[in-house]
Amino acid sequence: MHLVDRVRDGRMAPEQFEDLGEIIEGDTPGRTSDDEVFIYSVGGMPVEDVAWATKVYRNALERGIGTRLKLWDEPALA
Repeated sequence: MHLVDRVRDGRMAPEQFEDLGEIIEGDTPGRTSDDEVFIYSVGGMPVEDVAWATKVYRNALERGIGTRLKLWDEPALA
């Protein structure tokens, strides 16, 4: 949200931002010199949350720690 706040407050212009996918596909240039700095801001990508939760869950199972929670009688996706 800090970057969104900067745009809203007029401290940064939307033109200063590039889409990572466009850089990867070559539609937008990435860094053009070693002096340029890129800041990658992730705004809570759900896939990263799921990946991290999976790591934490498996670690807890392996170590036998944590508390099992009953969230449903049967999972919605079987």
